[in-house]
Amino acid sequence: MDENQINEQETITTKTVENTHLEGCNCSMHPLVKALLCGLLIFLGAFCAAYFVIDWHAKRLMAPFYGPMPMIENTYKQDMKMMDKIMRESEKITKGNNVIHMEQGKNDYKITIDLRPFDNDVNNLNINTDNNVLTIAGRSVKKNKNKEQISRFQQSYMFGDDVKLKELQKATNGHFYEITIPIEKDKD
Repeated sequence: MDENQINEQETITTKTVENTHLEGCNCSMHPLVKALLCGLLIFLGAFCAAYFVIDWHAKRLMAPFYGPMPMIENTYKQDMKMMDKIMRESEKITKGNNVIHMEQGKNDYKITIDLRPFDNDVNNLNINTDNNVLTIAGRSVKKNKNKEQISRFQQSYMFGDDVKLKELQKATNGHFYEITIPIEKDKD
């Protein structure tokens, strides 16, 4: 009997050891806790997967574009060259807000006046010469319903003795009025 008693006590102690092992974990006893923990693990897995995909797409969007960029750059360069060519060909374009633009050539001075501020009318300009001084004066009147705006403009140029102001030539070319003043060549 002693042996049977000892065997029974051993089986009881092993069952209590197994039960004490399971007593600390209530997951196996409550299906609600199992479902909550499984749901939490599924949520964390889905969150990690979504984060990975969103991060990957964000990096792709922010990365430099390796597509047909050379075609766009070539088109841009061609457009810039065409604009430069137009700007170079058009000597009539004035710098800034200047109305008068003057250039010196080999044989003459060329003065270009933009007529648009003067209502495209040559009669609104007054050109006077006095010795070696050329004076250009202009006036324009703009009328609106309630107001009248009068603008006046005057600019003078002083030339050296080699310029023939008495032989200046005037011509209208579109919106521009051109004055050409010949330069006397040295006879030395």
